[in-house]
Amino acid sequence: MSASCQFYLDQAALCAKSAERATLANQRETYVRAGAAWQALADREIDITIAREKRDAEKVARQIEPDLVAGRPDTNALFGAASGGETR
Repeated sequence: MSASCQFYLDQAALCAKSAERATLANQRETYVRAGAAWQALADREIDITIAREKRDAEKVARQIEPDLVAGRPDTNALFGAASGGETR
């Protein structure tokens, strides 16, 4: 989890605690709205991180096994790279 995501979650928790302790209704509502905004930022950061990790994993998979990822058989594995049947 990134530092910014943890910060957002900490702020959301702080707002929730402050809302519980608030004596005035409008003050409580302000803390609740602020907590929701901090939580939305944390959720967005988590979604971005998950998408980035997925994209990076797919990129690595394409680099390691381009033929298998593309759905084509690896002809070197089927016929051997040194079979001598290469033409130019």
